[in-house]
Amino acid sequence: MKELIELIAQKHWESGIDVNPPAKLSEIEDFERLAGFLLPADFREFYLTCNGFACNEDIFNMLPLSIIRQFPKDYGVNWFYFSEYMICSDKWGLRLTSSGEYEIFNGSYPDKALTNSLSEFLKRFLKGNVFDTDGLYDWHVEIGIN
Repeated sequence: MKELIELIAQKHWESGIDVNPPAKLSEIEDFERLAGFLLPADFREFYLTCNGFACNEDIFNMLPLSIIRQFPKDYGVNWFYFSEYMICSDKWGLRLTSSGEYEIFNGSYPDKALTNSLSEFLKRFLKGNVFDTDGLYDWHVEIGIN
């Protein structure tokens, strides 16, 4: 996870990126209580590596836990939005399904899961940002989100 975040930071260095310091374990545990479920290992690793980041390009943000907590409409029973672009023009969230599986989904199409892996999500962003070839929106098209 650390290497992946470093690659994203290097890619966005010229256009501008702010990578937040790591969250404390107690902050993650407090957030898990609020969310109603334990975060998957890759989310915990992400927040222990950096508590989110903000890219100037596409105004894409991986939200810090403190920001998520501030907006009750951005979380609910067993789900929360962890990422957004263009100041909430679109959002991506994590949910825990009734069968105990984790799913990452796009807020505009919540019935379609993209993946269960934050690493895969971040790799798609690294590869093509939000709009470029192989980016997040290309991924949406690949799985039938239009």
